[in-house]
Amino acid sequence: MWPKLREIKEALTSFFSAPFTTRYPAGPKAAFPSYRGFPRFRADDCVGCGACAQVCPSQAIEVVDDAARKIRLLRIDFGSCIQCGQCVEKCITGLGVANTNEYSLAVSDLKAPEVYETIEKDLILCECCGQIIGCRDHLDWIKARLGAEAYAHPNFLLSAQEQWDHPPASRPKAQLRREDQIKYVCARCRQRIVSADEF
Repeated sequence: MWPKLREIKEALTSFFSAPFTTRYPAGPKAAFPSYRGFPRFRADDCVGCGACAQVCPSQAIEVVDDAARKIRLLRIDFGSCIQCGQCVEKCITGLGVANTNEYSLAVSDLKAPEVYETIEKDLILCECCGQIIGCRDHLDWIKARLGAEAYAHPNFLLSAQEQWDHPPASRPKAQLRREDQIKYVCARCRQRIVSADEF
């Protein structure tokens, strides 16, 4: 008899007391400040190197180069993201991508715009063969880290010159000459130019 009375007492107490659980998903539940949620790009600090895509275990970050438009697209797919934080940890600048407190992704269409975050970065192409050298922001970041030593490399010298003047880019060509040294040139074409000049 006593156990039954205790159960009735607990049932009545529970019935007239406030709910113990949260209202999620009917109402939003704020995450703790230290919670590691979905990552977001910081466009001003991201240099477009693609290190985040290389270390992503779920391949939620995609890098797409459009050489015709000279644009690199970096895209995070929140539907595939496992919120591991590898992209944040391995970012070369330490600021290009950051975890947020966002954790909920409730959508009916996985192609909806809110499932993805995309940023664009300008690409620099080799003026001799047309291959991709890298992102402009990435080259500027390396140049800043090298300091005065960056001016020993023609690509960085041209990057600095473009702050004051914008010389027209040349088109890819079959024969390389000594004057092609002072152009945006990939490593393979630069080796060919030096070899042709020396021998």
